[in-house]
Amino acid sequence: MKIFEYYASLRSEILEVVTGVENSGWSLFWDDTTPNYVTKRKLEELYKKYLGVARSFGLYVVTRHCDCPNPKHLEYPVSNNYGLEISYRDEKFVWNGGQMYQGPRNCICPCSPKNKQTQHHVIDDVIYEVSANQELCKELEGILCDVVEAIDCAGDKKPRSAIRENLLRAVLRINDQLLPEKMDVYIENQLKTNA
Repeated sequence: MKIFEYYASLRSEILEVVTGVENSGWSLFWDDTTPNYVTKRKLEELYKKYLGVARSFGLYVVTRHCDCPNPKHLEYPVSNNYGLEISYRDEKFVWNGGQMYQGPRNCICPCSPKNKQTQHHVIDDVIYEVSANQELCKELEGILCDVVEAIDCAGDKKPRSAIRENLLRAVLRINDQLLPEKMDVYIENQLKTNA
């Protein structure tokens, strides 16, 4: 998939989700709006799909395990869904400090093959291939981060306006990437031309 197709497809799918996010009705008995858990599931699927494709542009999200109950746990073992051997601060990647998540998670720490699933602190780090287009990766990171923030806002009894806000910010970022120049630059040039 080429980058233009990626942006256009992601934009279309985000807009499809945004149009289904309506404020809940005043009456519990007459509320037929899409529940937050359905929106959250759709966004999680969307994020997983487009994060997987972002690999082809050099962007990855890997999980750094900060601690676990294993007494032999050292430093920050890293796991990923790409089947790659990546160690923390691996020089084949740019570690710019971007994170999609930080907190407790119930998972298996890779510090030992004998480990069982435990609750421990993890960080989902955003990394780029050294040879990748760094500006493109930063743009993709920002857009995907907006989707993650929308997922975080899609919990039960949370206001739906926050979901829409994050998704619309992602669409605005995508629009800037799809257009020949960023909207702010275009407006500035038009104001100068028409002054």
